[in-house]
Amino acid sequence: MDIHLRLSQVETKVRKLINENQSVAAKCSELEKETERLKQLLAEEQHRNTELHNKIKIIKLAQNIGTNDSGNNELTELKRKINEYIKEIDNCMAMLNE
Repeated sequence: MDIHLRLSQVETKVRKLINENQSVAAKCSELEKETERLKQLLAEEQHRNTELHNKIKIIKLAQNIGTNDSGNNELTELKRKINEYIKEIDNCMAMLNE
């Protein structure tokens, strides 16, 4: 086989590999962006889930206040939670006043 022909074939294969490498790199970059987007979405959903669990807990505690069988622990928990919200509201108001 002629050396020029063989060199030409090697050049063609190298160009093909370079193109494939660029294509794979672009796909990898797209997948990394998608992964970051999905991680952010997951974090947002987890935060929303936590908020909903807290709301459910508060609703259950509030419903139990009116009943005679509500225990002292539940009332204490509700008071603690209300105090947490008051502190959080105070902090927000202080930040707004700055």
